[in-house]
Amino acid sequence: MSEKKFDIYLEFNYSKLSLAAFNKANDKLEHYNETTYKSYYNNNNELNFEKLDKIIEEKILEIEKATGEYVRDIYLIIETPQSLSLKLSVSKNNEGNKVTKEDAMYLVQSSKQQILKSNDDFEILHILVENYILDGTQYKFLPLENKCNQFSIDVKFICFPKYLLKSFEKLFINHQIYINKFICENYLKTFNFEDKEQNICKYARDIVRGINKQEVVSIPKENKKKGFFEKLFHFFK
Repeated sequence: MSEKKFDIYLEFNYSKLSLAAFNKANDKLEHYNETTYKSYYNNNNELNFEKLDKIIEEKILEIEKATGEYVRDIYLIIETPQSLSLKLSVSKNNEGNKVTKEDAMYLVQSSKQQILKSNDDFEILHILVENYILDGTQYKFLPLENKCNQFSIDVKFICFPKYLLKSFEKLFINHQIYINKFICENYLKTFNFEDKEQNICKYARDIVRGINKQEVVSIPKENKKKGFFEKLFHFFK
């Protein structure tokens, strides 16, 4: 199978569906289209997946015609009132030692397990380390090599209900399409992008590529060229 030339981003929100194709060779936006709709939400403001199936089929055919290649995977942006934002502070006794990447990873993993344990009906989409605190002094980015006795972090988790994500996965599997990553639209709207004129799909692409250095991003383990921590944390670069 030949390597695909385009990355496809698709957005669902309360009033429109946006579809974008980015050329992987030059990162140029080759195709962009918005479709407005009102009737795809039921009385509980939840998406009606039966009605969405037809528009998905139409949009996939549209993007395949525009790019000249089959769509096999996408990045999906979702706006939903069912998203959940949780914050947690965790700490460890650093015993006067220098702060390391391992220390930060330990605290992130610890906070993640606590969130998952108490919210097993939700899946974490984004993990944001908002603050690093060394002996009461707060930093926005990890001050490596600084010594401290008490090391703590403030972490924000953006979560979606598992059933909603599974419904989207099923919707696209019916069209033989895999979802690379779910992206929370409300998160995109709150991030301070430099270019205010971009469409939401371009914002999502920037986030996936690691523009927010405070977001923890996991990269597949198959990538052996990078060390473990470089793969786990964009903000250590």
